[in-house]
Order: sequence, then C-alpha cells, then structure tokens
Amino acid sequence: MAFEIERKFLVKDIPMDIEQFPHKEIIQWYFNDPTTGKSVRVRKIWDEYKVTRKKWHGLVREEIEVAVSKEEFDQLRFQVENHFLEKTRYEIPYNGIAIELDVYKNLQGLKTAEVEFGSKRDAKKFIVPERFSEEVTRMREATNGYIANHWLADELIELMKN
Repeated sequence: MAFEIERKFLVKDIPMDIEQFPHKEIIQWYFNDPTTGKSVRVRKIWDEYKVTRKKWHGLVREEIEVAVSKEEFDQLRFQVENHFLEKTRYEIPYNGIAIELDVYKNLQGLKTAEVEFGSKRDAKKFIVPERFSEEVTRMREATNGYIANHWLADELIELMKN
C-alpha cells in the first residue's frame, strides 16, 4: 500500500510557452469497486495501461497502481464506457519539484495543477504560484473520479469563474 501526498489547484491561465514542456495525452475511466468501496481508475497514457485504486480524497490518499495489458484494460474500460476524462498533462519544473498541469478536453476550460510531496510538512510550506487560483485539494467534487462520474459540480464551476 502506498500513500500519495498531493495538493490540487485550479489554474487561471497556462504559460504561453506550454508546448515546450514534456507532456502526455491521457484518457482515464473511473468506477467504484463494490467489494472495497475504493475508486478505481483505468488509464491509458500513450501505449501504457494502468489500473489504480484510490481511497479517500484530500491531502493524503491511499493509492495502489498496477500495469495491465491492453486486453485487461479494454475489459475494464468497456464496463464504464461513458465515465471518462481526456486531458493533456504537462510536467513543469518549479522550485525543485514538478507541477503536473492538466488541461482537460471538453470540460468548459477546466485546468488543474497537482503537486506531489514527500511529506505533509513539505506540502504545507509549498509556495503557491500566482497563476494558480483556488485550492481544491479537499473538495470531493474536484476529484477526477467525481468529475468523470458526475460532470462538473456547480461549486466547481463557480470557483473556475474566479
């Protein structure tokens, strides 16, 4: 079992030179595993296929990720065909760490930034860049799993306007 310490923010604007940064095209589907109650993500990044089980939302989450074959991926994906997100993820260096900037396709201009940390202490002392707007780390409606299954919540849409 692994734990992820991560803060998530809405992003006001993206860098003009965004294409210079390494990026990945990602498609991911979500469903809740009825036996464990954990959120399950089925993800395709280029030609890699992964299944991730997450529990909780907020600063610290339990996360277990395994690589799967394309055949296993397809079997899982077809169970949740309409509950997916497409995004481009840019990895941007910032003060010795990486910001993962996600630009979502067909989601009313949603842009988020996620930053992973080695400890809660590091997460708390993080200096937030000015181009970020609201922090949504503890907002369940801002999780990718929630958005994929329920679309954009009114509360999130309001925060995006700020």
